[in-house]
Amino acid sequence: MHNLRNPKWLLIINTLPIVLVFFLFWSQFSIIKSLLEDSHIAYWKIFGSVLFVLGVLNLIYTLFLIIRKKQVSAIYGWIALLVYIPFIYLYGENADQIIPFSIPRWMLSGNILLYLGTFLMPTLFYSLLIIVLQFTPKDKKHNALINFAAAIAIPVCWYIFSQVITPLWQPVDHRFGIHILLIFIIIGTLLFLFFVVRGIYILAIKKGAAWKKYDLIWKIPIAIVFPILGLAINNGVLFNSYSITGSGIFGNFTSSWFYILAVINGILVCLPTIQDKTYQLLLFIGRSITFSYTLYFFMVFLPFLPLSVIAIVIVGAGFLMLAPLLLFVIHVQELVKNFNALKNQISINVLRGISVLSFLIIPICITIVYKMDRNTLEDTLDYVYSPDYSKTYSINTRSLQKTIQTIKEHKDDRNGAFLETHQTPYLSSFYNWIVLDNLLLSNPKIEAIEHIFFGTPQSKPRYDQLRNDQVAISDIQSKSIYDETQNVWKSWIHLEIKNDSSDRFKEYATTITLPDGCWISDYYLYVGDRKEMGLLAEKKSAMWVFSQIRNENKDPGILYYLTGNKVAFRVFPFTKNETRKTGIEFIHKEPVTLQIDGHTTTLGSEAQEKAYTNTNIGDLSYISSTSKSNLTSTKRKPYFHFLVDASIHKKKYVDDYNRRIQKLISNYPELSTQPKISFVNTYTSPSESVENWKKEFSKQSFEGGFYLDRAIKKTLFDSYQNPSDSYPVLVVVTDSIENAMLNKDFSDFKVAFPDHNRFYNLSDNAILEPYSLVENPTKKIVDSLPITFDQNVLIYKHKDLSVSYLPDDDKPSIILKNGPYTINEESISEKKWLDGLAMQGMWLSQTLFPEQGKKDWLQLVRNSFMSKIMSPVTSYLVVENEAQKAILKKKQEQVLAGNKNLDIGDDTARMSEPHLFVLLILLGMFIWYRKRRKDQTHLH
Repeated sequence: MHNLRNPKWLLIINTLPIVLVFFLFWSQFSIIKSLLEDSHIAYWKIFGSVLFVLGVLNLIYTLFLIIRKKQVSAIYGWIALLVYIPFIYLYGENADQIIPFSIPRWMLSGNILLYLGTFLMPTLFYSLLIIVLQFTPKDKKHNALINFAAAIAIPVCWYIFSQVITPLWQPVDHRFGIHILLIFIIIGTLLFLFFVVRGIYILAIKKGAAWKKYDLIWKIPIAIVFPILGLAINNGVLFNSYSITGSGIFGNFTSSWFYILAVINGILVCLPTIQDKTYQLLLFIGRSITFSYTLYFFMVFLPFLPLSVIAIVIVGAGFLMLAPLLLFVIHVQELVKNFNALKNQISINVLRGISVLSFLIIPICITIVYKMDRNTLEDTLDYVYSPDYSKTYSINTRSLQKTIQTIKEHKDDRNGAFLETHQTPYLSSFYNWIVLDNLLLSNPKIEAIEHIFFGTPQSKPRYDQLRNDQVAISDIQSKSIYDETQNVWKSWIHLEIKNDSSDRFKEYATTITLPDGCWISDYYLYVGDRKEMGLLAEKKSAMWVFSQIRNENKDPGILYYLTGNKVAFRVFPFTKNETRKTGIEFIHKEPVTLQIDGHTTTLGSEAQEKAYTNTNIGDLSYISSTSKSNLTSTKRKPYFHFLVDASIHKKKYVDDYNRRIQKLISNYPELSTQPKISFVNTYTSPSESVENWKKEFSKQSFEGGFYLDRAIKKTLFDSYQNPSDSYPVLVVVTDSIENAMLNKDFSDFKVAFPDHNRFYNLSDNAILEPYSLVENPTKKIVDSLPITFDQNVLIYKHKDLSVSYLPDDDKPSIILKNGPYTINEESISEKKWLDGLAMQGMWLSQTLFPEQGKKDWLQLVRNSFMSKIMSPVTSYLVVENEAQKAILKKKQEQVLAGNKNLDIGDDTARMSEPHLFVLLILLGMFIWYRKRRKDQTHLH
């Protein structure tokens, strides 16, 4: 352990952590600084300056020692303890001034206040080791038992103090008493750790024959028994009262690998020393490999060491908190023995290389496993959310099941027990970084994936039904100006919205359906008397920030796309009888009529007789309402396309499904001349022969869920890619359509069904039950309208004489002849209608060719920012202060750097090291215990 005096250690245990502390705190300060008062900022400057000076002095001392080739002096250990402990103590005392309670907690990056103590803890422990080495020179004899006795005496004295002295202690000032108590705890803890570490170190360096012969008596408990016992207690294997539901007080260590490595590591540490080169080398390699395991638990429990004495006094098993520390000291000493035994036979540099490479084996293996999970997850998300409809997929379900289970284990379940964490310290953060890009896979997506691939039950999907509740538009005004340079309209709608109820914190929410060729290009909301213009931001980031602000009853307003051309519009909050002003700017080619909560407003004027012509940008075409009136109308021939449920446990329905289909065919012979059939479970498999479909159906795998969403989209995609004079009528054949997997409605696919916007469920008595493709697809349509398939469509001929089909209505249409579709970013300028059309083409391309979305999504976000026109991947958001803008920017950067199919939430920026509840509760237990004894004394 004398190698610890090498000054290069100071770079790792002090300089690097302090740099990280400054990085984390500066990142946090840059977000919340506008919310801090001058007095709070003064505390930031004071503590920051002091820590900076301490860090610089430490670095200068380190460089001086390195240049002079000297070792770290024991004086450093004393000075570090005398300086950093008061610094941390004063920091904790003034933590509420550094980050006051007025700062919203959702703006903070995890338990930021605990980071300082966590990152400075290595320096304190290193200083303690240096002092231990000073008092334990190898050339003198030392008694380990005396040190262990002194260590045991400290918690015993604490217990006696709590039983005898505490009830009689009546300090004049309560706050002064707390200070004295904390100082007493700090001094006692340092002495306790000093004697424990020194005792173990003395045992490790003992050279007597008796100690070598009987060293297993104390090695086996420390290296094997204590680690396994600690894991068992933490994981609830021994005492369920400590842990339930697969989690633990100090972290989720339920993986069998923790137990396996604990046994292997303990055996390697306890193996005897034999003077054989090959044996020594293999033992050195083995111990170097498992040292990463020892170091991991040492780092996990390092922040808890100051509370170890309290845990021992209060909880009998608290001594197990010291096991990682004791094992670390023994493991290091055994490695040093191996190294010294081999250095005369093998080059020192070779030994160092072997040590480093061996140490990295476990971290590398963990990284490889995590990378495999990432690949499995990306393949799965691509299939579900960014599929290539022309490609056949095959996902390894065994690997996926393991990956989903691991993701669940690494998620921090905030609904868990108060004393538990479902995360694995450090490893969960590493996993979230490698696999999830520091984002998360939301519970609804996990549930959807499990249903699609494993057929597990799913919750009923929620569809956005935004409506007002006693908050309504009290006044609406509009103004339109024709832009001669672009030949387009720019219109503002100004709204006054009033809360007619006496309730506070009411929300205004509605849905606006935009015509094709009409986009939102600006937004404002009055926050108090200040007119605040909307920020155009990435959609997921904006919605997350809106949700967080809304939970604080602040002043956000937001606009974002739902599906198709449907835009959600929300303003919050409204106090009692409050009226708020807001406005939206639209840019559109033709005059449009909008319906907003029963209010009809027309933007633009036909009286000016502007020429509204078609617009083409490559394979993208805008067909005006005027041009559509001149197109030829026709009726395409419908045919049944049956989507047959082949999910898990559906084989028994083969005969029943056949009966229904045959009966429907006999009722609609004109739609059954050339029907198509697809078998639907996790995947969609077309039938090779309609005549033999029943035989094919009986041979299906019948596994996974009923992924109807994918089947409908694939069918619509195939129909759009191969336009003809016929079109599919989608008929779902299942015993329970409620169990079908449907993500959203299919409004984004409306270009693929110009004839008919419905699909049908074939009931048990072979009756077609209609469902909407453009509204909630899980809700059966109940009306008296007859089912017909004779709707007209319009024929639009492209320059190459190819044909596209359009709805036969008086509204403009946008069609994409071929895809994928991209645009030149250099031509984009602010609020240019053609750029809005081009972005609509990109979105349409990503809808039809979602496999391109991983690449084109970022481009579409950038294009939206440059053009100031809202797209389906961006949102207009109004926030009330600079701190909210800063956190929005931070979250947006995080989302744009990750996988677009992942989600954003509180878990994104959380760190589980150390667990805040554990630190607070252990200290709280001690204070409660002290108060309880005091109360009992008064009673007697």
